[in-house]
Amino acid sequence: MGAEQSNYDVPLVPQTQNPVCGVEARFCLPTSVQLKLKEKVFSFSGDDFKIADANDGTLYFRCAGKAFSLKEKKTLRDANGEPVLNMKEPLISLSDKYTIYAGGNSDKQLFQFKTERNYVKAKLTAYIKNPINNSHHFVVLKGNWRDKKAVVYLGEPKQDGIPIAKISRPYTGKSILFGVDEYVVEIAAGVDISLIVMMCIALDEHQRDK
Repeated sequence: MGAEQSNYDVPLVPQTQNPVCGVEARFCLPTSVQLKLKEKVFSFSGDDFKIADANDGTLYFRCAGKAFSLKEKKTLRDANGEPVLNMKEPLISLSDKYTIYAGGNSDKQLFQFKTERNYVKAKLTAYIKNPINNSHHFVVLKGNWRDKKAVVYLGEPKQDGIPIAKISRPYTGKSILFGVDEYVVEIAAGVDISLIVMMCIALDEHQRDK
């Protein structure tokens, strides 16, 4: 790809031959998918986000967190309610790292998201160990707050990184009135959808924290 591409219109590259998996093989779908992450208007308990197919409404995940809790734990559950991942940011974080654990507890750390942000741009990176073949991936999210868009790359964009997902945040009536967030996430075939969803949630958390 040569020079870094920050254009949101860049086409996604399927990864079905060598799936990009960070959590479980079942989340690497054979076709591309467009998901909608929708925050509840009032979330005093239970789910903060529900994650469903943007076209037919099929539920994939729910994300639960404690209301009014600074640096609260976020748990991503599958459509059956089983915990898949959880994320916890330290109460005092000097390095802006979000630690991701398997399931609903802190027994098994999977990876960390390291975040960077200024007034216009955001960046989130992670080194992922693939549970399918024990290979390693470096994933990079680069976004623009002004355009409300981001692209996730396999590898560093400046070094021929491959675009594997896109994130956008459309303006809606609820977002204007209540400050509610809604994200649309397009994910290439063969890419772990739970990984990309958690990157989006971490990006949302980082924005709120700062």
